[in-house]
Amino acid sequence: MSIKTRSLVFATFFGSCIVVGLLVAALTTDYWVLSEAKRHTNGTITKEPAGKVNFGLFSGYKGLNIGYGVRPETINVMLFMQSEPDSMNYWLWLGAALGVGFGLLASAIAAIASVLKTASISKKRGTLILLFISNVASALSQILAFICWLVQFFQYLTHNVLTTADRETHWYSHGLASLGHSFYFLVVGILFVFFNIGLLIAAVNMERRERRKARHDDPAYDEKAQGAIMLY
Repeated sequence: MSIKTRSLVFATFFGSCIVVGLLVAALTTDYWVLSEAKRHTNGTITKEPAGKVNFGLFSGYKGLNIGYGVRPETINVMLFMQSEPDSMNYWLWLGAALGVGFGLLASAIAAIASVLKTASISKKRGTLILLFISNVASALSQILAFICWLVQFFQYLTHNVLTTADRETHWYSHGLASLGHSFYFLVVGILFVFFNIGLLIAAVNMERRERRKARHDDPAYDEKAQGAIMLY
């Protein structure tokens, strides 16, 4: 490969590293969904938000104020799904979690493959194929997570993010939820993966043009290339 082609391939290393960072942040932060919580008091609805709820794929926070200060409480998402099956779907959650996890793994493999391909002098395409496959796998995994969480949000979380005990004491969150920045880490990660795929396509096309130009300028190019392959 020429220096230009290697530069394009190596650029995907930085893209993959950014994706890995974004997906780690998405997994470890608790802001996939944000919601205010309000309360019916004496037949009326409080005008100001009296509580806030946020959680990610595994944990979160709930703070409700009943007039004596905010009562903080940690949310375990797994326990929440078990106790409130009508508020959150396990399979959609699993699809989102696995999508982010596999996307993270595939992007890590893509980062390693991009370095190996850039440093290699071999003309074999095995590493380049691995680079394509890992980026496509990362994109598909992240899209799966994106779709699962959007369905989860619009089918379940927009209607309720509170426990039965909270609702029995007149709290509600219907129509008050929104997607948090942890979810948007995933969206940005998808964009970076597609950017990587675009760079790889450009690198392959550039290499093909260079080979055609070399054949045109040097009729003996094919014999030289074949001889170089035999040496390997």
